[in-house]
Amino acid sequence: MRLIFLVIIFCCNTLLSATAQKINADQFFVSEHLKAASYSIYAIDAKTAVPICETAQKSLSTASVMKLMTTAVALELLGPDYTFSTSLYHSGVVDAQTGTLTGDLILKGGGDPAFYSSFFKEHYSKCFANWVSQLKKSGIHKINGNLILDLSSIEDATIPGGWCWDDIGNYYGAGVSSLTFSDNLYDIHFASPETPGVKATIKSISPEITGLKLENKVHSSSRPGDHTIVYGAPGSNTQLIEGTIPTDQSDFVVKAAMPDPPLQAGQSLLHELRAEGIGISGIITKSSTEVIGSKSLIGIQLSPPLKDLIVPLNKESLNLFAEHLLLEAGRKSKGEPSVNKGIETYHLFCKNKGIDTLGFFPVDGSGLTRSNAMTAKTLVETMKYLYSSTNSAYFLKSLPIAGVDGTLRNSFKKTPLEKNLMAKTGSMARVRSIAGTMKTKNKRTILFAILVNNFDLTTGEMTKLLESILMGFYND
Repeated sequence: MRLIFLVIIFCCNTLLSATAQKINADQFFVSEHLKAASYSIYAIDAKTAVPICETAQKSLSTASVMKLMTTAVALELLGPDYTFSTSLYHSGVVDAQTGTLTGDLILKGGGDPAFYSSFFKEHYSKCFANWVSQLKKSGIHKINGNLILDLSSIEDATIPGGWCWDDIGNYYGAGVSSLTFSDNLYDIHFASPETPGVKATIKSISPEITGLKLENKVHSSSRPGDHTIVYGAPGSNTQLIEGTIPTDQSDFVVKAAMPDPPLQAGQSLLHELRAEGIGISGIITKSSTEVIGSKSLIGIQLSPPLKDLIVPLNKESLNLFAEHLLLEAGRKSKGEPSVNKGIETYHLFCKNKGIDTLGFFPVDGSGLTRSNAMTAKTLVETMKYLYSSTNSAYFLKSLPIAGVDGTLRNSFKKTPLEKNLMAKTGSMARVRSIAGTMKTKNKRTILFAILVNNFDLTTGEMTKLLESILMGFYND
């Protein structure tokens, strides 16, 4: 059967190479392994918008190509230079003689998805140090009060509905927060024995998480790669990790979702204060409502502009960044940073831009839930709008490049697609998607989207199928 599938792919490629007619992609889905699959494919000339390939437009699960809609709405609604802010204040009064502040420090989150992110290390590297330095310049050397985490910017932010239990404890399932910190992740360092099937040992946790109870059910395996799953509810210090890692590892790192990112940010700031000799008598507390009353600004940390944030969002497929932008779209358009208001904004955006919304059912901003659904045509029309807008260059810069970077760094090498195709990819169990742009051999720029659900192919076979369809576009 697998041989028959490959023969069909070869024959389709030969046929597509020999014709300049509108491409019939249905011919790729005649094998036994694809008869039960659902697919939606749409491709157009980027200049004329004339379709070069169009299958029946079915509303299908998107996986991470959902991020293209999020990128479009964010760029057009917020603007490429939009920034988030995180601020530090103090309340109370300072005794100039003793250098004692009788009052609280207030760390106010502003929903910045990149605050202390590993993707923007240099940008934030001196934030806490600069704030502590400013405190000392203000004559403050001791604080009689608490560190209050003001989380009022996003009141109920954690996990969108529809995310699976076996996703939300993992690095890619970290929820959003008013005070997101360090990608809301932590590292679990393992050592594994030479023999398969033996329990691996947790060497350390980085950063240290106070009160974390991590049950370890990870074993060594001859299978390469990380095959672990972390289970844990947002805000809970009890987590379970199970699965396998390769044998004979001295420091194998597994990333997991941080249980309480705001608390981790507060503890990091306290560490900086104490390292510089500034004592604080109180504790870390949280406030879901804005801390009101007289307060003095110590410092503001702005995020990189949106046009920079969307680069790792799309190239590395950062769910956390996408979910933050969904909420911010809701805030900007509807005055409320919530998933529901963000989704309403997506629909309004499409309506205002004339984008086909038949079968458009967004549930989150990242595509992690299987409940998201749309057609390939909706995706292509969204990209067509962006391609023709003043934000076109920012959109294109954010896309992974085949054989070069991001989620396509190892894909389509030694083919005409290498360094040519720029696209967002999506993948989850029985779902594969890809949407973006490329130049054909005749130098025509096209925009395309391919969504396939419920196929019975290996990862390698599915990649080969997508490559064959894309090569058909290239040869058109």
